[in-house]
Amino acid sequence: MKRRTWSVRASLCLIVALALSLAACGSSSKGASGSSGSGTGTTAPSKPCPSQPIKFTEIVALTSPLGNAPRSFADGVNSAVDGVNRTCALGRPLQVTICDDKDDVNANVACGRKAASDGSLAILGSIGSFDDGVKASNLPAIFVNGTSPFELTSTKAYSSVNGLALGISAASALKARGKASDTLLLPDTPTFEFAGSLLVKLAGMIGIKVDPIYYPQDTTDFAPVAAQVSEKNNDSIGMLPTNPVVVINALAQDGITPDKQDIVIPNGIITPDQMKQLGSALNGMLVVSEAFPPTDTSNPGIQEFRADMQADGKNPDDPNVNAGTVTSWSNVKKLEGALLAAGPAVIKSLDSQKVVDAVVNHPIDRPEAAPYDFRKQAMPEVPQLSGFRMFTRKVAVLQIENGKYNVLSNGFIDILKPPNLSANGG
Repeated sequence: MKRRTWSVRASLCLIVALALSLAACGSSSKGASGSSGSGTGTTAPSKPCPSQPIKFTEIVALTSPLGNAPRSFADGVNSAVDGVNRTCALGRPLQVTICDDKDDVNANVACGRKAASDGSLAILGSIGSFDDGVKASNLPAIFVNGTSPFELTSTKAYSSVNGLALGISAASALKARGKASDTLLLPDTPTFEFAGSLLVKLAGMIGIKVDPIYYPQDTTDFAPVAAQVSEKNNDSIGMLPTNPVVVINALAQDGITPDKQDIVIPNGIITPDQMKQLGSALNGMLVVSEAFPPTDTSNPGIQEFRADMQADGKNPDDPNVNAGTVTSWSNVKKLEGALLAAGPAVIKSLDSQKVVDAVVNHPIDRPEAAPYDFRKQAMPEVPQLSGFRMFTRKVAVLQIENGKYNVLSNGFIDILKPPNLSANGG
């Protein structure tokens, strides 16, 4: 059965919504040092790196009928790989091929089959627009997004971020802000209704009353929806707008703006172009994210990210560079850390199982990304989630001001135990 991973993002992960639009953030057809068309700015490694390369594949929709994605995803991957290879940190060159699935199931499957035949040891970071390709590869998937049926249920999948956790975290952010009630905007489909009903239960566990509003998928005039939101009179709003400009403007016409009322969305929903279109209308918007923004130069991980980007000839302040870019870079750094922890003997004789053993047995705590642990279920106290592979339970809470993402939380907060982030509580 052909399953689009995005449709799950627009369902399970739309428990409030999914954030990291990682499968739509790339640009080049190959990634990493030594691969043709990588688009990196690196010349030769500063230290010789002999031996056979350690190969991985990322599957992403670089091009599609809806248009091409920005370069930022591939730039994040390439700069991380080049950073590893620049000093031959692993004793063998690291190679990550980025395969464009063109938002097409046949191309997605072709990417998976190519990975199975080219010596790739695992699918890394992204499985693409569908989960058919990763299944065709028969390879493990590591540091993936936790948004597709495969990622959420297969024993071959190890997601360091998770759409379900991110969805729940929207209610958590509102609780941290001292709110007690939330209007949730979702499209009117059976899948979204299931997601909404699950969120109502989960939010109730942390003391948030969620009031869903389901609107027809083909809605273009959101004025009536804004009127319904106003009538609910809840003290906060959670949403995943498929057309953020239209929805946010409609709410503003009804006097509902993020500078007056807490509104929360997942990271990755507002594109740089939409940020520019909406301008000051976004001031005060809350954003939940499993990675820090690339502009937070006080974070040691972000400092390292920016240094790798600059060493690769990329501008970390480019408007298209976002938390998705940070995540694509961070996934490579987590892999590097896990392999180094496993030791030189393991690296010398790597196969797919040894890669899995390394990343499972050696969780890497990165300052720019939410912590994860592949050895255990992250939320055992929530029985409704026991059937899903969830390995993370923390997010950062950001706030948009003047076109920038500012970090509101002190690091990453526990989704089920949110601290006080209200204006008076710090």
